[in-house]
Amino acid sequence: MPRIKIIDDKTNATVKEIDCIGYNLQYVQATGNGQIQKIRKLNNGKYDLKHWIKNEFYTPLAQKIKDKFKEKVPEFTNVNVNKILFVEDTDYVGDEVKRSDEVMWIRKAPKQLTLITGYEFIIESREFWMERISEEQVIALIYSCLRQIDGNKLNTPDVVGWKEVIGTLGYGWETTMSPIPNILDGFNEDDFKMLKKADKQISMFDHRRAEGE
Repeated sequence: MPRIKIIDDKTNATVKEIDCIGYNLQYVQATGNGQIQKIRKLNNGKYDLKHWIKNEFYTPLAQKIKDKFKEKVPEFTNVNVNKILFVEDTDYVGDEVKRSDEVMWIRKAPKQLTLITGYEFIIESREFWMERISEEQVIALIYSCLRQIDGNKLNTPDVVGWKEVIGTLGYGWETTMSPIPNILDGFNEDDFKMLKKADKQISMFDHRRAEGE
Protein backbone atom coordinates (compact mmCIF):
# COMPACT_ATOMS: atom_id res chain seq x y z
CA MET A 1 0.00 0.00 0.00
CA PRO A 2 1.44 3.43 -0.94
CA ARG A 3 2.25 5.84 1.86
CA ILE A 4 2.64 9.58 1.32
CA LYS A 5 4.98 11.27 3.78
CA ILE A 6 5.84 14.97 3.87
CA ILE A 7 8.99 15.75 5.85
CA ASP A 8 10.36 19.11 6.96
CA ASP A 9 13.96 18.97 5.68
CA LYS A 10 15.12 21.41 8.34
CA THR A 11 13.83 19.51 11.36
CA ASN A 12 13.41 16.09 9.74
CA ALA A 13 9.98 15.99 11.37
CA THR A 14 7.06 14.33 9.61
CA VAL A 15 4.55 17.03 8.66
CA LYS A 16 1.95 14.69 7.15
CA GLU A 17 1.67 10.96 6.61
CA ILE A 18 -1.13 9.32 4.61
CA ASP A 19 -1.86 5.68 3.77
CA CYS A 20 -3.62 5.47 0.41
CA ILE A 21 -4.50 3.20 -2.50
CA GLY A 22 -3.97 5.91 -5.13
CA TYR A 23 -2.66 9.43 -5.46
CA ASN A 24 -2.55 12.53 -7.66
CA LEU A 25 0.23 14.82 -6.48
CA GLN A 26 1.20 18.21 -7.86
CA TYR A 27 4.24 20.16 -6.78
CA VAL A 28 6.65 22.90 -7.80
CA GLN A 29 10.37 22.29 -7.43
CA ALA A 30 12.30 24.86 -5.40
CA THR A 31 15.04 24.92 -8.01
CA GLY A 32 12.76 24.60 -11.05
CA ASN A 33 11.22 27.12 -13.42
CA GLY A 34 7.90 27.23 -11.60
CA GLN A 35 6.28 24.57 -13.76
CA ILE A 36 3.82 22.35 -11.92
CA GLN A 37 4.94 18.71 -11.83
CA LYS A 38 2.49 15.80 -11.54
CA ILE A 39 2.79 12.33 -10.07
CA ARG A 40 -0.33 10.25 -10.43
CA LYS A 41 -1.51 6.75 -9.79
CA LEU A 42 -5.25 6.74 -9.26
CA ASN A 43 -5.96 3.06 -8.78
CA ASN A 44 -9.33 2.52 -7.19
CA GLY A 45 -11.77 5.13 -5.93
CA LYS A 46 -14.93 7.08 -6.58
CA TYR A 47 -14.93 9.13 -9.79
CA ASP A 48 -18.48 10.49 -9.58
CA LEU A 49 -21.90 9.39 -8.31
CA LYS A 50 -22.05 6.22 -10.42
CA HIS A 51 -18.50 5.65 -11.69
CA TRP A 52 -15.52 4.08 -9.97
CA ILE A 53 -11.88 4.31 -11.02
CA LYS A 54 -10.65 0.84 -12.00
CA ASN A 55 -7.04 1.46 -13.07
CA GLU A 56 -5.86 -1.10 -10.56
CA PHE A 57 -7.56 -3.81 -12.61
CA TYR A 58 -7.36 -2.61 -16.19
CA THR A 59 -4.01 -0.79 -16.48
CA PRO A 60 -1.95 -4.00 -16.01
CA LEU A 61 -4.12 -5.75 -18.62
CA ALA A 62 -3.70 -2.82 -21.03
CA GLN A 63 0.08 -2.94 -20.56
CA LYS A 64 0.16 -6.68 -21.29
CA ILE A 65 -1.96 -6.16 -24.41
CA LYS A 66 0.37 -3.41 -25.60
CA ASP A 67 3.45 -5.56 -25.02
CA LYS A 68 1.87 -8.60 -26.68
CA PHE A 69 0.66 -6.90 -29.86
CA LYS A 70 3.13 -4.02 -30.35
CA GLU A 71 5.03 -5.90 -33.07
CA LYS A 72 1.83 -6.49 -35.06
CA VAL A 73 0.43 -3.05 -34.20
CA PRO A 74 3.38 -0.60 -34.35
CA GLU A 75 1.10 2.24 -33.16
CA PHE A 76 1.02 0.57 -29.74
CA THR A 77 4.65 1.64 -29.23
CA ASN A 78 3.46 5.23 -28.70
CA VAL A 79 0.53 4.33 -26.41
CA ASN A 80 1.15 5.30 -22.78
CA VAL A 81 -1.29 3.23 -20.72
CA ASN A 82 -0.44 5.34 -17.66
CA LYS A 83 -2.21 8.28 -19.31
CA ILE A 84 -5.48 6.36 -19.53
CA LEU A 85 -8.08 6.64 -16.76
CA PHE A 86 -10.33 3.58 -16.52
CA VAL A 87 -13.75 4.28 -15.03
CA GLU A 88 -16.66 1.87 -14.65
CA ASP A 89 -20.39 2.53 -14.35
CA THR A 90 -21.48 0.54 -11.30
CA ASP A 91 -25.19 1.48 -11.50
CA TYR A 92 -26.03 0.49 -15.07
CA VAL A 93 -28.22 -2.58 -15.64
CA GLY A 94 -28.20 -4.07 -19.13
CA ASP A 95 -30.67 -6.18 -21.07
CA GLU A 96 -29.36 -9.74 -21.04
CA VAL A 97 -31.75 -10.72 -23.83
CA LYS A 98 -31.03 -8.01 -26.41
CA ARG A 99 -27.38 -7.38 -25.45
CA SER A 100 -27.28 -4.45 -27.85
CA ASP A 101 -25.68 -1.83 -25.60
CA GLU A 102 -22.03 -0.83 -25.39
CA VAL A 103 -19.74 -2.58 -22.93
CA MET A 104 -16.54 -0.52 -23.10
CA TRP A 105 -15.47 2.53 -25.10
CA ILE A 106 -12.77 5.20 -25.15
CA ARG A 107 -13.01 8.99 -25.26
CA LYS A 108 -10.76 11.99 -24.83
CA ALA A 109 -10.48 13.18 -21.24
CA PRO A 110 -11.95 16.63 -20.54
CA LYS A 111 -9.29 19.32 -20.89
CA GLN A 112 -9.57 20.34 -17.22
CA LEU A 113 -9.07 16.74 -16.08
CA THR A 114 -5.97 16.45 -18.27
CA LEU A 115 -4.55 19.67 -16.84
CA ILE A 116 -5.15 18.56 -13.26
CA THR A 117 -4.23 14.88 -13.46
CA GLY A 118 -2.35 14.33 -16.71
CA TYR A 119 -4.76 11.64 -17.96
CA GLU A 120 -5.38 12.12 -21.68
CA PHE A 121 -7.99 9.43 -22.33
CA ILE A 122 -10.84 7.79 -20.45
CA ILE A 123 -11.85 4.19 -21.10
CA GLU A 124 -15.33 3.70 -19.70
CA SER A 125 -16.98 0.35 -19.07
CA ARG A 126 -20.16 -1.02 -17.53
CA GLU A 127 -19.70 -3.26 -14.52
CA PHE A 128 -22.92 -5.12 -15.28
CA TRP A 129 -21.39 -6.49 -18.47
CA MET A 130 -17.78 -6.75 -17.33
CA GLU A 131 -18.88 -9.18 -14.64
CA ARG A 132 -20.66 -11.35 -17.21
CA ILE A 133 -18.45 -11.50 -20.29
CA SER A 134 -15.50 -13.83 -20.75
CA GLU A 135 -11.85 -13.04 -20.11
CA GLU A 136 -11.24 -13.23 -23.88
CA GLN A 137 -13.85 -10.54 -24.41
CA VAL A 138 -12.28 -8.32 -21.74
CA ILE A 139 -8.95 -8.48 -23.57
CA ALA A 140 -10.60 -7.85 -26.95
CA LEU A 141 -12.47 -4.82 -25.65
CA ILE A 142 -9.37 -3.19 -24.16
CA TYR A 143 -7.43 -3.99 -27.35
CA SER A 144 -10.13 -2.34 -29.45
CA CYS A 145 -9.94 0.83 -27.31
CA LEU A 146 -6.14 0.99 -27.48
CA ARG A 147 -6.28 0.64 -31.29
CA GLN A 148 -8.12 3.94 -31.51
CA ILE A 149 -5.35 5.94 -29.84
CA ASP A 150 -3.31 7.97 -32.32
CA GLY A 151 -0.93 10.25 -30.46
CA ASN A 152 -3.08 12.67 -28.49
CA LYS A 153 -6.20 12.07 -30.58
CA LEU A 154 -8.57 9.19 -31.31
CA ASN A 155 -9.36 7.42 -34.56
CA THR A 156 -12.89 6.22 -35.20
CA PRO A 157 -13.09 2.43 -35.68
CA ASP A 158 -14.42 1.44 -39.10
CA VAL A 159 -16.54 -1.25 -37.44
CA VAL A 160 -17.34 -1.99 -33.83
CA GLY A 161 -14.25 -3.68 -32.45
CA TRP A 162 -12.00 -3.14 -35.52
CA LYS A 163 -11.74 -5.58 -38.42
CA GLU A 164 -9.00 -7.67 -36.85
CA VAL A 165 -11.04 -8.20 -33.68
CA ILE A 166 -14.19 -9.14 -35.58
CA GLY A 167 -12.15 -11.34 -37.92
CA THR A 168 -10.89 -13.28 -34.91
CA LEU A 169 -13.96 -13.28 -32.69
CA GLY A 170 -16.91 -12.80 -35.05
CA TYR A 171 -19.67 -10.17 -35.09
CA GLY A 172 -21.32 -9.53 -31.75
CA TRP A 173 -18.12 -10.43 -29.85
CA GLU A 174 -18.72 -7.59 -27.37
CA THR A 175 -21.69 -9.24 -25.66
CA THR A 176 -22.03 -12.80 -26.88
CA MET A 177 -21.90 -15.48 -24.21
CA SER A 178 -20.76 -18.20 -26.61
CA PRO A 179 -17.13 -19.45 -26.53
CA ILE A 180 -14.74 -17.52 -28.75
CA PRO A 181 -11.20 -18.28 -29.97
CA ASN A 182 -8.56 -18.09 -27.26
CA ILE A 183 -6.56 -14.86 -27.27
CA LEU A 184 -5.30 -15.28 -23.71
CA ASP A 185 -1.77 -16.45 -24.48
CA GLY A 186 0.51 -14.55 -22.11
CA PHE A 187 -2.21 -13.92 -19.53
CA ASN A 188 -2.91 -15.94 -16.40
CA GLU A 189 -5.56 -16.30 -13.70
CA ASP A 190 -3.92 -13.68 -11.51
CA ASP A 191 -4.59 -11.05 -14.19
CA PHE A 192 -8.32 -11.55 -13.70
CA LYS A 193 -8.46 -12.55 -10.03
CA MET A 194 -9.89 -9.25 -8.81
CA LEU A 195 -11.81 -8.35 -11.97
CA LYS A 196 -15.04 -10.23 -11.36
CA LYS A 197 -15.76 -8.88 -7.88
CA ALA A 198 -19.19 -7.30 -7.65
CA ASP A 199 -18.41 -4.86 -4.81
CA LYS A 200 -17.57 -1.30 -5.71
CA GLN A 201 -14.20 -1.00 -4.05
CA ILE A 202 -11.61 -3.58 -3.10
CA SER A 203 -10.49 -3.22 0.49
CA MET A 204 -6.92 -3.60 1.72
CA PHE A 205 -7.97 -6.90 3.29
CA ASP A 206 -8.81 -8.26 -0.17
CA HIS A 207 -5.34 -7.18 -1.30
CA ARG A 208 -3.66 -8.92 1.60
CA ARG A 209 -5.62 -12.13 1.06
CA ALA A 210 -4.77 -12.09 -2.64
CA GLU A 211 -1.08 -11.45 -1.96
CA GLY A 212 -0.98 -14.21 0.66
CA GLU A 213 -2.36 -16.89 -1.64
